[in-house]
Amino acid sequence: MIKYVVILFILCSNFIPLTLCYAEESKGVQYTVGVDDVLNISVHGHDNLRTEATVTSDGSISFPYIGTLYVKGMSLPEIEKEIANRLASGYIKYPVVAITLSTSKSMKFFVYGEVKNPGRYILEDNMTVLKAISAAGGITPDGFYGNVKLRRKQKDRKEYKEFDIDLKNTKESSINGDMPIESEDIVVIDRSYNFFVYGEVMKPGKFTLEDYTTVLKAISLAGGFAKYGSLDRVKILRTIPGKTEYENIKVDMKGAVNGQVGKDIRLKPEDIVVVLEGIL
Repeated sequence: MIKYVVILFILCSNFIPLTLCYAEESKGVQYTVGVDDVLNISVHGHDNLRTEATVTSDGSISFPYIGTLYVKGMSLPEIEKEIANRLASGYIKYPVVAITLSTSKSMKFFVYGEVKNPGRYILEDNMTVLKAISAAGGITPDGFYGNVKLRRKQKDRKEYKEFDIDLKNTKESSINGDMPIESEDIVVIDRSYNFFVYGEVMKPGKFTLEDYTTVLKAISLAGGFAKYGSLDRVKILRTIPGKTEYENIKVDMKGAVNGQVGKDIRLKPEDIVVVLEGIL
């Protein structure tokens, strides 16, 4: 008994990863093993037992002497302890088991929406929103000006917390800029919003709503005023949530052209800019 205590003390004091030394382990959240994870398992002094084990679809691994062991949902220290206990039951005296995570294929994230290859991806070290989008083939033309969102599952809850990501502010360290990706995160790239310009303009039609698109810019994109277009007769038709009618907003185009503050109105998704003929 005294001999066993001395051995245990020496192993713990030298930081050898014996499972019985985990009494002082941090109480923080530990990684739990999942399907397709690859574990490197070794037993001190028994090189013949060194094993690279992949967690199968039923959540188990195979190990010499002890056969099949269910490990899904267990932490690495818990698996070490279980293997050590089984080996100690008639195979090896005082087994010292060490396990490291070789590959974490069970840790995944998802990218959906306007990307070239939406789907599920393996979570690698230092993965961020930008890298996730790149892994999914990049943003499609329909998503260039769409919103980017990150949905993260809340601990012990079914619902997700949603973050609006502003990738353009990454250099300014925006709090919701190029955020790190965690396991089970979902990155969503929305389709770009549109606006419309009709009436007395050179090229009426539908346009992609970019950041800070104003009435002046919208009319410029539509080729400018046509022959009978009037600065005094420009308006915006804006949808009212929950209603079928539009809000009618008159635009002071002369003030906008002259640079007066607040006159060059910023457009919202699905706005319709209408340029009417001048009244004789």
